[in-house]
Amino acid sequence: MLVLAFVLIAVLSYLLGSLNFGVILSNKIKKDDVRNHGSGNAGTTNMLRSYGKGIALLTIIGDMLKVFAAIYIASWIFSYVPITLNELGDNAFTSIDINMLLKSFAGFFCVLGHIFPCYFKFKGGKGVATSGGMVFAIDWRIALILLAVFIIIVVITKYVSLGSIIMALLYPLFIYIFHKSLVLTLIAAVFTVIVVVAHRENIKKLLNHTESKISFKSKKKDSA
Repeated sequence: MLVLAFVLIAVLSYLLGSLNFGVILSNKIKKDDVRNHGSGNAGTTNMLRSYGKGIALLTIIGDMLKVFAAIYIASWIFSYVPITLNELGDNAFTSIDINMLLKSFAGFFCVLGHIFPCYFKFKGGKGVATSGGMVFAIDWRIALILLAVFIIIVVITKYVSLGSIIMALLYPLFIYIFHKSLVLTLIAAVFTVIVVVAHRENIKKLLNHTESKISFKSKKKDSA
């Protein structure tokens, strides 16, 4: 029953994550596919560069709400499981808050779906907004620290990708500092690997000094 519950949570979270709002909104509102523009990525930054702030904001909201929905559904499913992790007698789980584990597990698969959406030929976004929603749901303290780090890096360097990568790298460290859980830290580390791999082209461009910088100035004309 426990294994079945986690399998169901993984599948549903992935399917929810695959609802990529960058693709959905660009199709519905702009009658276009954001992946045909800019970086080819179906994420908030490319939506901003291609269509402007309004639709980019809607993308962030949609991509964050889906991870909240995945976590809520995970909690609902687990409420019907008549066994707790502590009853398994596995020392690796005894220090884990089940609610934290569910949030991390569901959030991870939701982010995975966002990056590799089954509805859109497995070509999605980089998972930044969805990851942000997941971290806020897991621990708002960690989320605020990472958000501050992200803002500082982006303001100083103008590289959104660099801010995103550093946030992902710091996430497992803060999970361990705040929760002292090996299992949660391992889940966070796997999540970090997935996000960094999704940014592999950005990393190459950063190393070659060819990565695009974000502008904080208003543009009269869209770049699309």
